[in-house]
Amino acid sequence: MPESVRETMTEVSVSINIPAAPAAVWSVLTDTDAYSQWNTLLSVRGELAVGETVTVWLSTPGLPTVPLSPEITAVEPEQALRWRSRLFGIRAEHAFLLKRLDDGSTQFVQTEQFSGAMVAPVLDRFERRIRRGFEQMNVSLRRRVIELDADQTGHSTK
Repeated sequence: MPESVRETMTEVSVSINIPAAPAAVWSVLTDTDAYSQWNTLLSVRGELAVGETVTVWLSTPGLPTVPLSPEITAVEPEQALRWRSRLFGIRAEHAFLLKRLDDGSTQFVQTEQFSGAMVAPVLDRFERRIRRGFEQMNVSLRRRVIELDADQTGHSTK
């Protein structure tokens, strides 16, 4: 296959530790109706169930908001939410992964694997912005989980 059309695969992954149990993180992550209160990266409408197609508006920092229609490929409560989408000839597999740490807190990882002939030129130009969007969402998720925990328990876990 000529170099110019060879399929490329690239991954962007960002993690954060959240001082709460996976159940608390999962609850915030899957409450898509409340995203407007904290999530500046994504707006999601639809049922988070395997095989369902949801409507997503992706607001990557410094870029126009882009509508997507990903198909949910995995819903593993308190562990993983995955979807796949396609945009401008690029296939993307997105995952939100939760791992309980020994201290009871949660490592939250947001990762996306991109594949397709146009991956290299697109990511060369936009990877930094994509990574920044993931970082912002992760920090906002952490903040939201901490705020909700403080509201429920009357104290902060910071």
